[in-house]
Amino acid sequence: MDVVGYSIITLIILCFTYWYLKNKWTKRSVPTNLPLVGMLPGFVHNMHRVHSFFTDILLETNSNFEFRGPIFANMDMLFTCDPANIHHILSRNFSNYPKGPEFREIFDILGNGIFNVDSELWEIHRKTTMSLMNHAKFQTLLQRNVWDTINKGIVPTLDINLAKQDTPVDLHDMVHCVNLFDYSHPLELNIEL
Repeated sequence: MDVVGYSIITLIILCFTYWYLKNKWTKRSVPTNLPLVGMLPGFVHNMHRVHSFFTDILLETNSNFEFRGPIFANMDMLFTCDPANIHHILSRNFSNYPKGPEFREIFDILGNGIFNVDSELWEIHRKTTMSLMNHAKFQTLLQRNVWDTINKGIVPTLDINLAKQDTPVDLHDMVHCVNLFDYSHPLELNIEL
């Protein structure tokens, strides 16, 4: 091999070493987009903490992140937590983002409910749901049930069992274990639309 060949090989090794050390020393949440497999290895590596992983990415990328999957799998996705984008997609321009037949097939069990329809039927469902949720009797029922859950379920459990043991508690798990709606004394909801 001549001098030019050695120079090219040396240059390639130096570039690779620089790239490797730069990525190793930089604490980044965003996975590297590799040529064939995309960002999938970074996702698989962080599978045990997937929610924290995407939260870190969204914080680092200012609320918007484009995930690139393997080129053969059609897995490219856009993640966002920007309130303006969410409002744009779910309210203002909902008709520009149809769910499509594949989505309806996957969630066929939901029928033609609000989560599974598009356009006019979705608008009808949304207006009906919003009028029910904004009704004063519904708000009263929801408020009473939440306070009953706190006073009859969470507070006694924390007070009796856990305060005496002086142990840390994961409130998220505890809230999911307590029945949020106790229908032993339901409020009559006669709501007219």
